[in-house]
Amino acid sequence: MRYGPLNIGMVLAMALGPMACSSSASAPESGAAPGNGSSDSGPAGASSPNSSGTSAGSSSGGSTPPGGDQPASSSGGSTPPGGQPAPSSGASGSGSGASAGSSSQDGGGSPLSGDGGSGEGDTVGNGSTSGDASSGGNDGGQLDQSTLPAITIHMAGDSTMSDYTAATTQEGWGQEFGQYFISKVTIDNQAQPGANIQTFYAGKWKTLIANVKAGDYVMAAFGINDSGTTHGPVSVPDFTTEMGVMAGEVAALNATFIPTTSSPLQVWVNGVETNTRLQPYVDATITFGMTKGLPVDDLNALGVAYYNMIGQTAAAALTFNGDKAHFDKAGATEMASLASQALAKANSPLAAYLK
Repeated sequence: MRYGPLNIGMVLAMALGPMACSSSASAPESGAAPGNGSSDSGPAGASSPNSSGTSAGSSSGGSTPPGGDQPASSSGGSTPPGGQPAPSSGASGSGSGASAGSSSQDGGGSPLSGDGGSGEGDTVGNGSTSGDASSGGNDGGQLDQSTLPAITIHMAGDSTMSDYTAATTQEGWGQEFGQYFISKVTIDNQAQPGANIQTFYAGKWKTLIANVKAGDYVMAAFGINDSGTTHGPVSVPDFTTEMGVMAGEVAALNATFIPTTSSPLQVWVNGVETNTRLQPYVDATITFGMTKGLPVDDLNALGVAYYNMIGQTAAAALTFNGDKAHFDKAGATEMASLASQALAKANSPLAAYLK
């Protein structure tokens, strides 16, 4: 049985439902080589144009590596001082907060609580819009997408987002993201296998930020390697601080920063997908977005709910060689679909560019 891109109402219903809790520990991620199911290092693939994958789904087969997750460091952390004034771009509308907090939900991923309240504190980049992004802020009118300016989405992340060459069946969800947008959108996927937020900033961030133009968008999804692998760890306060540095540099260019929660790790306990290890970083990303008035793409919540809906066997079939973090084409396409749906749910101005 195959599953197509999931209706967001179904995903949200799952995300809001009770989830089981797990505190069991798993081995840290090490490599993304075939058969090694525990790393976010993956082969560094050459950048490639967006491929339009088939609709996500799952086939039978695949196995989930044993072991649970180690709890991550305590959540919280300071938010860096003030952001830049918000430029005007994308759909119009008054600022509205990002997806509301997930606090400490054991094993279920943070639920989306609607469109949140207005962002508190300084605004970095472009705040979320209060109206449906597809309407362009008009009173129920349909946005004429032909009037939208051409933009680039620059993507910052790790191997779960990265592009890969045709020499492997592994794909990151950023590789499939472009198919959900109109032709005025160019994808610049700079995701770096093995990166945490600090090593990315010290490495490929320089290439990414050099290409950002006014009106562009930067999506940053971290947390997997930050949460205690051989590539990390990065404490939650340091994680939040680094995200603030990135957001400030993007805002200085009159572009929009989109905090994005990481795709979930497949860690199953008694048939339930858990999120204990990633939850502090998910919470920190959402809190950062709310504080700065930035709509958050909460891929993690939709991903956890999706895995729990289709079940462990079907979810395992979406992985690269049974790996708990990485995807084949079907898995990458499904995560890309969920990430695009999360933009619409958060009323991100970038959602105006969705097909």
